[in-house]
Amino acid sequence: MGDNMPKIKILVTIKNDANDSTYETLAITHDDIISYKEKDGTLVIYNLDTNSLVRENDELRMDYLFDMSKKTNGTITIKEYNKDVYVSILTKKIERKNNDIEVQYSIEKQEFLYKIEEIK
Repeated sequence: MGDNMPKIKILVTIKNDANDSTYETLAITHDDIISYKEKDGTLVIYNLDTNSLVRENDELRMDYLFDMSKKTNGTITIKEYNKDVYVSILTKKIERKNNDIEVQYSIEKQEFLYKIEEIK
């Protein structure tokens, strides 16, 4: 990623039954794609166009697709074993305004909220 890519400050919120975290970080925006690193170094890429979410670190890679009109399959690749685990995603809400996105979804009856807000 080049240094000339536009950087924005974002507030990320992730909520589920086991976790409720909000943190600020720097993100790079390019062609409707927001990418940033989590505290542990996990790379997160959200495509605002296709509503796809990728999270990747040394252990695993998650590929999720959110679609209001149907159930979608998410893939979690466990790198050490080169094994894919599939999860069924039911998207309940996708709300987007510019670089802000809010997605509510459930996997295996667990509720999730994922939100990116640009800090102006």
